[in-house]
Amino acid sequence: MKIYLNKNKLLADKYQQLLASNWTSETMRDSLKLADSFLGNCDPPLGFSELIQSHGKSLLPDFFISTRFKNYLKDQSALLNSKNLPGIPGKIPKRRSPSKIRYSRLTLEIVYNLAFPIFLARKNEDNFILEGDIRFFRDIQSLIFILASDFILPRLREHRLREESDYLNLVMFTHSLMVWHDHPAHQNQLFSIVFDNMGFHEAVIECLHTAFRLTSPEEHDYLTKAQAYWAALIDAKMPDRAKEFILRLLRNSPEAYFDEIKEIIELTFALEQRC
Repeated sequence: MKIYLNKNKLLADKYQQLLASNWTSETMRDSLKLADSFLGNCDPPLGFSELIQSHGKSLLPDFFISTRFKNYLKDQSALLNSKNLPGIPGKIPKRRSPSKIRYSRLTLEIVYNLAFPIFLARKNEDNFILEGDIRFFRDIQSLIFILASDFILPRLREHRLREESDYLNLVMFTHSLMVWHDHPAHQNQLFSIVFDNMGFHEAVIECLHTAFRLTSPEEHDYLTKAQAYWAALIDAKMPDRAKEFILRLLRNSPEAYFDEIKEIIELTFALEQRC
């Protein structure tokens, strides 16, 4: 079975607007609406709203802890057997307070979009091929990924929604591993977010360094990745490594970046004096 993903100008414009906006929790919801609209353009429609119509809100937790989905998580990588990663929850408890119900459902919607298309199994289609504007959907997924880390995972911890938090962290890990295997720089950037959420600070630094090394100076986010790695070193109280890196960056970068890099160097020395 072939599934065609088709964007249109309205969806593309909406995506650009979300990228350029000041991100808030509302941006999270808008990004999910965008994903639902995009997948709703398929034949048959495959957005999260279609899932709700098929299963009903009360059955959603059971759907997400199906054996097939658990096997999907287990099979992605042997790393999932690591004691350092969260285990796959046996069930999602029935939430009773309005706030917990809201965030639990929101988590399931995020999981659906990040793990897509594994959920096509509900259509009894084990063999399917995605065609069309796949790259555009991956961009939407990355937006959802980053917003979920910024605005949803903190709320899950605040409301003690342990199972939802574990599911989301695992799906973010497997999404980074599988969906972006052909773009290792971006993959490592996403890995750094996952590991930061889990408190693996050394892994965060290594992933950010890898992401930077795999990025060409000609790419638009070259300096952004350099700054992310530098900031991680500063946060980890490694001023010597940060200084060494930023001085090497000045020597090896195009002249167009010199002014911004010199500002970072000045800040590095200023921070070092305060220590």
